[in-house]
Amino acid sequence: MGALADLLAARREDILQRFEREAKARFSLEGQPRSVIRDTLPQLLDELYELLSAPGNGAEPSAIRGQMRQTAREHRAQRHALGYDVTQIVREYGIVRDCILGLLEETGGVLILSEQRALHRGLDLAMGDAVADSEHGRDEERREAEQERMGLLERERAARAEAERQRALLEGIIAQSGDAIIVVDAQGVLRLFNPEAERQHGVPLKEVGPEQWVETYGLCDEEGHPLPLERVPLYRALQGEHIRDELLWLHRPDGTRLPVSVAARPLLGPDGAPAGAVFSARDIALRRALAQEREEALALVDTLLSTAPVGLSFLDRDLRYVRINPALAAINGVPVDQTLGRTVWEIIPHIAPTIEPHYRRVLETGEPEFNVEFTLPSARRGGAPGHYLVSYAPVKDREGRPVMVTAAVVDITDLKRFEEQLRQTAEFRERFLGIVSHDLRNPLSIITLSATLLLRQETLPERALRLAQRISLNAEQMARMIGDLLDLTRGRLGGGIPITPASCDLGPLGRRVVSELEVAHPARELRLEARGDLQGEWDQDRLAQLLGNLLRNAVDYSPEGTPITLALHGEGEQVRLEVRNQGEPIPAAVLPGLFEPFRRGELRGSRSTSGLGLGLYIVQQIATAHGGGVEVRSTHEEGTVFTVRLPRVASRRA
Repeated sequence: MGALADLLAARREDILQRFEREAKARFSLEGQPRSVIRDTLPQLLDELYELLSAPGNGAEPSAIRGQMRQTAREHRAQRHALGYDVTQIVREYGIVRDCILGLLEETGGVLILSEQRALHRGLDLAMGDAVADSEHGRDEERREAEQERMGLLERERAARAEAERQRALLEGIIAQSGDAIIVVDAQGVLRLFNPEAERQHGVPLKEVGPEQWVETYGLCDEEGHPLPLERVPLYRALQGEHIRDELLWLHRPDGTRLPVSVAARPLLGPDGAPAGAVFSARDIALRRALAQEREEALALVDTLLSTAPVGLSFLDRDLRYVRINPALAAINGVPVDQTLGRTVWEIIPHIAPTIEPHYRRVLETGEPEFNVEFTLPSARRGGAPGHYLVSYAPVKDREGRPVMVTAAVVDITDLKRFEEQLRQTAEFRERFLGIVSHDLRNPLSIITLSATLLLRQETLPERALRLAQRISLNAEQMARMIGDLLDLTRGRLGGGIPITPASCDLGPLGRRVVSELEVAHPARELRLEARGDLQGEWDQDRLAQLLGNLLRNAVDYSPEGTPITLALHGEGEQVRLEVRNQGEPIPAAVLPGLFEPFRRGELRGSRSTSGLGLGLYIVQQIATAHGGGVEVRSTHEEGTVFTVRLPRVASRRA
C-alpha cells in the first residue's frame, strides 16, 4: 500500500478539517452545521481509499465506480439545494484534491505514479458524474421553469377570478349591510346608495350634488331644522375631515324622523389625490328605545332596592359595591352613599374574611349559593351577634360569563330567638313528662301490687275478681305508657336510650316475646322463623321491648285472620330481624315521619289502641343505641315489613 492510501487512512480527519476551512472561506457556508459542509466527503474519502487499495492499482473495480457515482449524485443534489451551480461543485472537488496532496506534501510522503493516476481518475469520475447530473438538472430546470410559467398564468387567472369573487362579495356585503353606506365622487355626486340607506332615508339613489343633499334626503338636527351644508358629515369628509359617532336626524317623506349615528371619511386615489368620500349611518332608534327601557328598568331596580324588607346588594368582580339598598346598609352600619364604589374589606372588614369566599366561588363557578347561615356581629344591634340567612347569585353577560354577584341578606335573629323559645318550651315539656312519668311509678306500683294481692284471694267474690283483673290490666297498660314516656325523655334529652349489653341468644328471646303476645291475642296467628347463628351481645330487655313494640304494631294494623311473622336471621357480623304483616300498605306520605314520636296510624274497624304513638320511635332509638338501624317497606304485594339490623356486639352505653 502506498503513501497516499496510508494518508487517507491515518489523516482522514485532518483532510476533512482542511476541507471545512477552505469551503467556508470560498463559499457562503457560514452558519451551516458541520454535517452540511462535509456532506458526502467522508464517504468519498473512504471510496478513494478503497480505490487506491485495489490489487494492482489498475482499472478501478466496477463496484467502487458505482459507489463513487452514487456519492457524486448525492453530493450534487445536496449542493443544488444550497444554490450551487456546476462550477462551484467542480471547484469543491478541486479543493478536496488540493487538501489531500497538500497534506501529503507536508508530511513528506512520496507520491507513487500509480496512486496519483488512481486519485485523479476517482476525482475526475466524481466530477464527471456531477457535471452530467448538472446538465440533466438544467433540462429539468427548464422544464420546471416552463411549468412554473404555466403555473403563474394559472395563478393569475385564479387571482382575477378571486378578485371578481371578492368584488361580488364586497357588493353583497354592502347590499346586505345593516348600516347605510353612501359613496360620493370627488365632485360630491352620489354614486353608491345601498338598500339600508334607501330604507333609512325613504328615498332611492339620486345622483345629485352637495347643494341638493339636505333637501333631497331630509338632513336635519334633533329639533327638525334643516342642517346647514357645512355641518353635513359627508360634505365635511369631502373637505378632508374624519367624522365618527356623530348624531344625525333624517326627516323622511312619510313624516317620521329617524336618529342615526354616522361616520364619514375622505377617499383617496392610488396617487393620494382626493377621490370622494364614504359615509355610513346606523339606525339607533332601537338603541335609544332600549336605553330608555334600561333607564326604566334601573329605576324599577332602585325602587325595589329601596323598599325591599331584606338586604340586597350588587358587587363587581373586585367585590366593590355597585348597588346596595338601605336595609343592608343599616345592617352593615355604613350609609348607602358611603358604600358605593368601595370593597367589602373597606365597609365590613370584621366579617369580610367570612363572606368573601362565597362571593369568589359564585364568580368562579357561575353557580348560585342559597341560604347560607351566618352568626356575625351586627352594627344595627350595637355589635351584638345577629343571625342572617344569605343567598348569593351571579349576574351574567350575554356570553354567560359572571360579571357581578348579588347577595340577598335576611335577618333571622328574631326567628332564631323564637325558635330557641320553642326549643326551650319543648324541652321543658319533655322534662316535665319525664318527671311526672317517674313520679307516677310509685303510686302505680301500689295499685298493681294491690290488684295482684286481690287476685290471689280465693274467697274474693266473682264481681270483685273481675274488677281486680280490670285494675291489673289497666295498671299494666299505664306502666307501659309511663315507660314509653320515660324512654322518650331519655331519647330526646338524655342522649339516647341507655342499654346494658350482655351475652344473648335471640332465638329463645323471640320465642318468649311471641308466646307472651299469643296469650294477650289468642285469636291471632303468630309465626316465628329463626335461621343461622343468633348469638351476640345485646341488652336483652331492650330487644324484648323492641320486638314487642313491632309485633303489637303489626297486630294493631293488620286485618284479623292474617298471619304475623317474626323472622330472625344470622348474617355474618350482624343479625337481621323482620316483622311482616298483611293488609293495606302504609301511605307513601306517611312513611317519612313514621318513626317520629306521637305518630299513630289510623285503625280500621272497631279496634282501638290506647298507646301514645311512641312505639316505633322507641324501636328506632333502641336499634340506634345498639349501633344498628330500622327501616320499613310497604306494598300491596309484600305487605308491611319492618327490618332491624344489629351488629353482633353493641357498644356499651350506661
